[in-house]
Amino acid sequence: MAPKPQRTVTLADDAFEQVKLRAEAEGISVEEAANEVARLGLNESRWKKLVKRGRTYSREMADARDDDEAIQIAVDAVHEQRSGR
Repeated sequence: MAPKPQRTVTLADDAFEQVKLRAEAEGISVEEAANEVARLGLNESRWKKLVKRGRTYSREMADARDDDEAIQIAVDAVHEQRSGR
């Protein structure tokens, strides 16, 4: 297996210090801590988007004229989620 290519990311001084402190507290390398922080940040962004979309669908379903329209809104939400929109 070939070694992973080296990638460089420049962090602001304050962000680097926080990552460094986290690494020290958890007994891991700064690189591992930076990767974990990046993943957590990306996941947080996805969660916020999902919650926002859920609120929108909730309002749309509350405004539905009947059960059939509410079901269609829910089905559309599932299809949208699966297509990654």
